[in-house]
This record gives sequence, C-alpha cells and structure tokens, in this order.
Amino acid sequence: MTSDRESALRTPYGVCACVGLGGLFAGVTGPLLSAFVPPLVRDALGDHRMTIGLVMAIDNVLLLLLVPWAGAASDRASARGRGRMPMVIAGLLLAAVGMALFPWSAKFGIAGVIAAIVVLYTGINIQRSPFQALVADAVPSRFRSLATGSVTFQMSFGAIVFLMLGRALGMQAAFLIASVTVIAIAVGMGFGLREPAASGAPAAEASFRSLIDAASAAVRGVVPGMRAVFVASLLLQLTFQTFTTWFALHGTERFGVRPEDVTIGFIAWAVGGVIGALPAGFVGLRIGRRNAMLLGFALMAAFLVALDRVTGMAQAAPLLALASAAWTFPTVNAYPLFVEPIPREKRGVLAALFLLCNALGGAVGDPMNGAVFDLFGSYRPLFLMMAAYTALAFVAVLFIPRGSGEADTGQSWSRVGGARADPG
Repeated sequence: MTSDRESALRTPYGVCACVGLGGLFAGVTGPLLSAFVPPLVRDALGDHRMTIGLVMAIDNVLLLLLVPWAGAASDRASARGRGRMPMVIAGLLLAAVGMALFPWSAKFGIAGVIAAIVVLYTGINIQRSPFQALVADAVPSRFRSLATGSVTFQMSFGAIVFLMLGRALGMQAAFLIASVTVIAIAVGMGFGLREPAASGAPAAEASFRSLIDAASAAVRGVVPGMRAVFVASLLLQLTFQTFTTWFALHGTERFGVRPEDVTIGFIAWAVGGVIGALPAGFVGLRIGRRNAMLLGFALMAAFLVALDRVTGMAQAAPLLALASAAWTFPTVNAYPLFVEPIPREKRGVLAALFLLCNALGGAVGDPMNGAVFDLFGSYRPLFLMMAAYTALAFVAVLFIPRGSGEADTGQSWSRVGGARADPG
C-alpha cells in the first residue's frame, strides 16, 4: 500500500514530456502556416482580398465542424475501450501529409491550394479535442498543470525553431522538415502514452446535440465557477489574439521600425513562453491553479501597462518576454482547473467546448479591436487594451470558488449531458 501511494505521488516526468509533444506539434505547424499560407493563397488568387479571406476562413469552418464531432467521437471510443489515441495519431499523420504537400500545391492553382488546406486542417482539427481529453486521461490529476506546462513549453520552443528554419531555409525545406517532425511526434506519442482501461460509463453520441447539452449545462452553472472559467479563458485568448494580430502594425507605426524588425517582438514572446511554461506548472502544483492564474494575470497586466510607456523596440522586447512568461501561468493552469470536475466519459465533448470558447475569443477580438483602433485613429492603445482584457480576466477568476477545480477534489459533474459521473 505504501509503495502504491509513493508511486501515485511521484512526478510522472516521462508522461508529461510525451504529452508535451502535442504542444510541439502546434509549435511546428502554427508559425509556418501563419507565415507562408496567406502569401501562397494571395499568389494563387491575385490581389482579390475578399476571395483570399474566404479561402483563409476554411480552417475556421473545419474547426467548427470537426472539433465538436471529434471530441464526442473520442468519448465513444474511450467508453468502448478503443481509446482516444487512434484519433490523435490519425490527425497527426493526416496533418503530416498536408504539410508535405503544401509547398507544391500552388502548381495546381487555387484548387491545389484549397485541397492542401483541407487535408492539413482536417488533420489538425481531428486531433485537437481528443488530445485535450487525453491529457486528463493519461496524467494524474495532481500533475496536470505540469503536463500542460510541458505542452506550452514545447509549443513555444517549436515556434522559435521553426520560425528560424522558415526564415533560413525557405518554405519547401521548412515544410518538409515539419512533416517529418510531425510523424516523429506521432510515433513518440503512440509509444510513450498509455490510456487507462475503459470506464464502462456511457458516453454521449458523437453529435452536435451533445455539445449543445454540455454548453447548456455550463451556462446554467451545473459546476460552481465553470462560467467564470469560460469567461477567463475567452479573455485570455482575446489578449493573446490581440497581440498576434495587431502587434506588427502597432510596432511599425509606434516605433518606426521595418516589418522585419517587428519579428523581434514575436520571438521575445515565444522566448517568454519557454521561460515561463514549466515554472507555471510547478507553481500551479504548489499553490493551486486558481492562485497561479491570479498571479499570472496580475503580473501580466503590470507588464502590459509598462509596455505602453516604453519608447523603443529594444525596451519592449524584454517586457514582452516577461509578459509572455506571466501569460503562461493562466494558460498552463486554466485547462487543468476546467477539466478537473469533468468525468472521463464527458472529457472529449467538454474539451471541444473549451477549445471553441478559445476560438470565440479570437473570432470576436479581431473585428472588435479593429473598431477600437478606428475610433482612436491609431494602433497606439494596443497594450492598454490588452491590460484591460487581462484585468477583466483577473476579476473573472475571482468568481471561481476556492477549491473548485483543484487537484484531486473528487468533484463530479454528473449532470452534464444527463449522464452519471464517475470522477477520474
């Protein structure tokens, strides 16, 4: 009995490292897609901005269609003993094929580019919600903040490496290296992660009805603090999306630097993610997830206000790294806090809801921020706007009851989707 207890308290570093490969996948693919897909679409279509926007929206359409379906389907697979891993591996391998084909897709015109986008983003979105649920399935409750810290660390590290590769080697070589890396990630996850045996509890049908039922339960407040977690997560994503979308325009206007020099700010943010991610997981483990989120939001707001006062890119870069390091504290601890009370047979569909909430932050943020910049006639208020979103997120976290969503609470979300829950 003592040996079993010691084993349960031992930090599963190997499992956390393997789970972090899911973050490495995002870091490998995301920066390359952001850097190279829009110009490729523009070259295939010419300067038709509305049509370019429609093609670029394909990934969002696939997200809305596939993330909820895949989450519920992974719940059914898990309940039947097949596990979520086959869906995760299938998504990774399909994404690897898309990455390998993408650099040559323009040879077949816009039809080839669209086909590559569909293949690539189908793979990306199929694995998203099953992977999120797998994090909770494979990692003991106490160590989930550390596991998501590993995800964020590897994502940030991968972003730095592949941004540099894309810049140094060009699109074709970078995409081929990324494709091989994604295959290696799939192999590593397949051999390194083991799912627990099927719980035998009923899971929801793989339908949008299951997502609607879960969303309704969250809005009604079936679990105390769940609405506050959603609001805080939405605002966190809104803050991040504000930076990624508008900082390049803000930097060139405010600091008078070339667009190439603005990349220093993006690299500084990625470096901050590498620095902060693992400490954020350990802090969440030691002082609690809610407290770690509050600490991160408070520090982040302070650094963002300081960024509003600097006069040059050289001063902004270290503050951006510090703001990003603070950003990792809520980023790393929000999902473990969210998923704690959710029974295993509902994790896929609720993980999909969590991901869609984050996507909503980005979808709402870009046009709303654009309207604010139009009102001021300048991109100057960027960091004050980000500080305001962060302060609102801090307030939202205060509405999460103390103890809710912390490790090994034993809470049960038995009424989600009408099924009885079995914690764990």
